Amino acid sequence: MPTNHWWLEARGGAVTEVRRVLIYSDAAEFGGHEAMTLRGIQSLVSRQDLDVFVMYYGGNTQFMEKLEELRSGARNLKLQPFEFRSRTLQNLRSLLTPGEVRSIQKLMLQAGPDTVVVSQGRIEMGSAGLLAASRAGLRTISYIPMAHPVSVAGRQVGVQLRDRVNQYFYSLPEKFITISESTRQMLIARGVKSEIAVVPNCVPRIAIRESDREDFRRQHGLNREDYVVAVVGRIVFRQKAQDFALKAIECFREALRGFKFLFIGDGRDEAKLRTMIAETNLGEAVRVLPWSSAPGQVYAGIDMLLIPSHFEGVPLVMLEAMSCGVRIVASDADGMAESLPKSWLFPLGDSEGLVKALRRVREQEVPDLIEANRTRVAAECDVRKFGLRFVEAIL
Repeated sequence: MPTNHWWLEARGGAVTEVRRVLIYSDAAEFGGHEAMTLRGIQSLVSRQDLDVFVMYYGGNTQFMEKLEELRSGARNLKLQPFEFRSRTLQNLRSLLTPGEVRSIQKLMLQAGPDTVVVSQGRIEMGSAGLLAASRAGLRTISYIPMAHPVSVAGRQVGVQLRDRVNQYFYSLPEKFITISESTRQMLIARGVKSEIAVVPNCVPRIAIRESDREDFRRQHGLNREDYVVAVVGRIVFRQKAQDFALKAIECFREALRGFKFLFIGDGRDEAKLRTMIAETNLGEAVRVLPWSSAPGQVYAGIDMLLIPSHFEGVPLVMLEAMSCGVRIVASDADGMAESLPKSWLFPLGDSEGLVKALRRVREQEVPDLIEANRTRVAAECDVRKFGLRFVEAIL
């Protein structure tokens, strides 16, 4: 076989040359998984012997802008925006709206891919693309960071029915690419029989200047002696649990004297969060800040990262904080429980446990843990290594 071509063994045993990969994403929001999908696309595009075709929801402007930047330097990348996006109860919608699935299937067939990689935050998201690719008879891979049951990760509507429907969607891909051993085990628990490849998330090296800590604190009116804890991420209560964190801060405000809390990000629940802060008279201790284009300043300026999430994959902000030597307190779930020392975790949903962990981790002498975190991220979450793993998994 020529060494400059990609090959896959089809189910019937025949060997087929892989020359065109289609990436499908109908995510309406830009989060960590969309960022990793872009990294994967960049890795594929770096192969000049491969054509890469991306179908994506055109209303996701941040995703679109980054794709356009990538296309400006890549002749083998073609983009196809469309108007379809995943919505609430999308697994049921995918089965009940065959016209939409047929339209997606038609676009896929026009691209003529050898392999379709469907980017799915959860199995319900992207299920229309999964169904379209399967019905088109195309080799289909699901790139998925989470596989929680609906009772954990979904809106509590028709939970049992949706879980049964999801079992059907889990049966469609010929292969899964996921991001952690914990999610691989979840997929197995969901009854997945297909091959599962684990490709850990990556984070680029963040440069921090000597002046970043002082600059960040001066910019946001923070004193040198303030102990600053940040919750960084999309403000979506159902997953990220900023409302839970704020209620814990309110209930235990006396125990948290001397702490300052920053909620950094935006999202559908930002207005609710600001209202809650005002109603609890926590404005002196709690603030909401927009996304920063200078992550080095953020991680230099804070003392601790708090991840109160109800469920996660492997948060990129956690990996970034680990690489920057920042202490972390997180719920004992998913990628956090897999990655962090037990003493840095608190029981999921336990307000008092959260506050005890904040105080405990603040008082710990942890230079060895911090150095171990830096070393682990450098070894396991390298951008180049991610690209090689992602490409290999698709092959």
